[in-house]
Amino acid sequence: MMAKYKGRGAMLDTILLLAGEAERPVLADRLRRAEPMIRVMEIASVKDLPAELGSARLLAFLFPEIVPVAALEGLGYGAYNIHPGPPDYPGWAPVSFALYDGVTQFGATLHEMAARADSGIICDVESFAIPPDADMTRLSELVYGASLRLFERWVEGVVSPLRLPRLPIPWGERRCTRKGFAELSRIPEDASEEERLRRIRAVGAEIR
Repeated sequence: MMAKYKGRGAMLDTILLLAGEAERPVLADRLRRAEPMIRVMEIASVKDLPAELGSARLLAFLFPEIVPVAALEGLGYGAYNIHPGPPDYPGWAPVSFALYDGVTQFGATLHEMAARADSGIICDVESFAIPPDADMTRLSELVYGASLRLFERWVEGVVSPLRLPRLPIPWGERRCTRKGFAELSRIPEDASEEERLRRIRAVGAEIR
């Protein structure tokens, strides 16, 4: 059940959309069709965020940049992120870590944004089974599809002044990091053939 934002002086009139170059116009058009009266600003980088945020809500779609805490605190209607991984895999390049771990289920997560990346309250999860032969490219494609399904499921909620549902789902304790990805991308000289293949499957062309 969606709840009201309390203590907001200005009505929601703007959605700030952070997304890649290919996704921005498509997702922005869908947001405008969901609520023609709302203004949708297509943002390419956090440095382009406007100064006035009191009547705005932010939505980040598979966006790699960190939104500054000052911006998050200034938003009158909160900020939401679609993360390319399930709650068990917060952080950087979750696809690769999941493939290396050999898990059979994966997904995408819609969550509130907080000062620490991928730590805000979870609103929804789109899950799917990982095909046994999936590599980094294939799993990334499946995650992209799951992320789009989350967007479509909640587009009406995003343009509403109400808060999206909050679910009692915790984030995983282990965080995927750039440093961990760099380590995963290197094959140790004494690695077994099984280990070598696990790493190649996990990072694809990034292997060294």
